[in-house]
Amino acid sequence: MATDEVLSLLVEFINKNSNVVDIQWDRRMSPRLLFNPYSESYEERKKIAHYFLLASSILDDTVVNYPENARMLLAYLHEVFGSSLFEVKKAHIFEEEIVKSDFYDDLGPNKKAASEVLASVNLFIRNKAERNLLKYAQGFTKPIDFVEDIAQNIPAFAGTHKDRAWIYMRWMVRSSPDLQIYDHLLPEDLYVPLTRENANVAASLGLINTASLSLWKDEKTANEARQKITDFAKRLFPQDPAKVDYPFFLLGRWLKQKNLNRYTLKTALDFLDRMQKITGQSQSYYQKMSRYKSGWEKKTALTLLKMHIPYGYETISFPLPNANEVYTPDFILEKTVQGRKIILEPHFEMTKKQARKYSLFKRTYGHKFLLILLLKNDLIPLYHQRKILTDDVCDDVWPIEFIHLLVERIRRGTYGQ
Repeated sequence: MATDEVLSLLVEFINKNSNVVDIQWDRRMSPRLLFNPYSESYEERKKIAHYFLLASSILDDTVVNYPENARMLLAYLHEVFGSSLFEVKKAHIFEEEIVKSDFYDDLGPNKKAASEVLASVNLFIRNKAERNLLKYAQGFTKPIDFVEDIAQNIPAFAGTHKDRAWIYMRWMVRSSPDLQIYDHLLPEDLYVPLTRENANVAASLGLINTASLSLWKDEKTANEARQKITDFAKRLFPQDPAKVDYPFFLLGRWLKQKNLNRYTLKTALDFLDRMQKITGQSQSYYQKMSRYKSGWEKKTALTLLKMHIPYGYETISFPLPNANEVYTPDFILEKTVQGRKIILEPHFEMTKKQARKYSLFKRTYGHKFLLILLLKNDLIPLYHQRKILTDDVCDDVWPIEFIHLLVERIRRGTYGQ
């Protein structure tokens, strides 16, 4: 496969998606932040710089599970404590509130570390930065010097965790859709963070040999990989290498659990480009618990999480032909069946209008997606009898009571066999 063809597609994808707002403050998501991240007020910008250092400090799969959960946790604590959030310096005070959250069990296996990490950030800002990160940042002329200082003072950013500080610097230094709080620092001096998603893209390009956990086995290995990704980004965007970071995040999630090579990368870029042209939306998707509208949706999400199956929830809306409406699937799974991504759609009740929408979707997008409806077991015969569940409505119907059996088959790759 021609290298320049893949590179051209990749650059086009970056340019199209470099204006996508980060999940940490995307207004399409709930919970909403309690402040305007783009505020021009000096006092507000002090809070913004502090708040997002807290957010970046817990961006660890073992702590929050998904990056979306960092946002959810900080928004929850901000609602609980108000401005006192920035003054809490004892871990047990954070812990007492975190364990009360209704999403506590959805955080990572090392969730208890969050309290200690957040308290350590507040201590750093009070004692070292004298409660003013804006003024403190003025003492650094290069982002790397600020990153090293943060790493030396806050253990959560040290060693192989330094990329959390580089994520923070991207938020704080780049202009919109990032926040450009530290506007005296230059985007050209930023490094591209070595995140799991960015490593997936880099490995697909052949920039690094693997995207496995061995990349983070020691600081030297992580530094070398980060440097290779940044050097590549600088060749594309010399004045703004971190421009690739969020598009790589979106793309790297799509590549998760796939064979990481140029063919897979091109296939992903082709597909995402087609979907963006159809929907007019970037293919960002969210993995979080706070947005579910019903108990059945939460049951589906919990089952997928328990089985470690990546998914997106209400991530994309598909225009339907001959109708002034769109269809937004509940769950799009990363797992595929014969090349088609799986959609799970849980319903307590079904109507003919909903069935018509699914039929239009299946007719238009069925070559790319496999639609499975999850319905109450004793209602399925009734819907067939009333001719609501006709053959053209979906690919399969599954009793919601037995979703764990369906998801287990999907996980094992035996669904449809």
